Amino acid sequence: MLTALIALPAFAETPRPGPDYADRLLGEAGRESLYQRGVDLEIVYKLDLVGKLTRGGNQGHLYALDNLDIKLNLDGARLFGHESTHGLIYFLGNHGGKPALQNDRLPHGLDNIEVPEGADTFKLYQAWLEHDMSDSLSLKAGLYDLNSEFYVTDSSTLFIHPTYGIGAELAGTGKNGPSIFPTTSLALRVDWHPAPQWSLRAAVLDGVPGDPDNPKGTHIQFNSGDGALQIMEAAWLPGDAENRVGKLALGLWRYSARFPDLLDANIQRRSQGYYLIGERPLAKGEHGETWGFLRWGRNEGDTLQFDSAWSTGLVWSGLIPGRPEDQFGLTISQENNGAKWRAASGNPVRREQALEAAYRGAVNGWLTLQPFAQYLIDHGNDPGQNRSWWLGLRCEMNL
Repeated sequence: MLTALIALPAFAETPRPGPDYADRLLGEAGRESLYQRGVDLEIVYKLDLVGKLTRGGNQGHLYALDNLDIKLNLDGARLFGHESTHGLIYFLGNHGGKPALQNDRLPHGLDNIEVPEGADTFKLYQAWLEHDMSDSLSLKAGLYDLNSEFYVTDSSTLFIHPTYGIGAELAGTGKNGPSIFPTTSLALRVDWHPAPQWSLRAAVLDGVPGDPDNPKGTHIQFNSGDGALQIMEAAWLPGDAENRVGKLALGLWRYSARFPDLLDANIQRRSQGYYLIGERPLAKGEHGETWGFLRWGRNEGDTLQFDSAWSTGLVWSGLIPGRPEDQFGLTISQENNGAKWRAASGNPVRREQALEAAYRGAVNGWLTLQPFAQYLIDHGNDPGQNRSWWLGLRCEMNL
């Protein structure tokens, strides 16, 4: 595929400056030529080391998880002669141990690059084209991660726990999850900006991403009964396009297929829900600023373990003079087990709660280190593991 892209003719003859490849570990390595032809190649490798400090199962065991992202950002003007079109081809690789296995297993995981057991693989993760119909309207189609544009607060992306990417009340839906990391589905998305500070976005996605019986590789299939996942989000974006100063958004989602009721499998229920997210700057200092965020979502509670989830946190940038890009954050999250799930499972635990602290700082242009700590206040499936400490370190390399 990459060879084919290189062979495509360059429609725009005038060279333009490419990215600063000196800040990448492998340097230019032929990427300038690709860029001039319309392909910007990004390679990012993440290695997470996570261990449990508190007594109990797996105390002192060190887990290693890794994640490789290879992205080809496509410039339609140079590749296809269409200035209003661009695209993405995105390969994803995962390998390594998983924190919180067996007796320590958490339904929603500990780490946002954690994948289900047996799902270590290298695959095509996203492949889509987007066309700008006008300055305010665009269409996107292809293999698509809905969490790349829906249920997103930029300030919460600092944290390692998966709930800060997408809430557990939506992440656990469907026959194979929604179209999010690590498995995506085909989708059609429309994005409309009726006014500079307002956005209305909607998407229709295959209701069953990949192949539930085969987590390895990329699978696109349409089976009877899969249905579709429909999602929309309305957002207010104060500030201007170059300097956003916050976000407030309401999202709605539903599956067209029905799912068995947790208490009576003979009854089929609709799986649907909504979420509210917001973030804004709270203070600005001499070297940086402070942002706060709040995220809350809820579903119908008839077909899923978690019927609601929320999280809130603060992120400070530039705490250390001379390091304006460094970030430090504190946050708390909670996932609530629904009444029907507790009755069906016999598990009386009403919630999971966790605290997280993280600091992210660049060592040089291509290496970023992020130590983090998580304190599990309540452990959903195993109350004997309540109040446990986990420490970790993320090493992120821009190759």
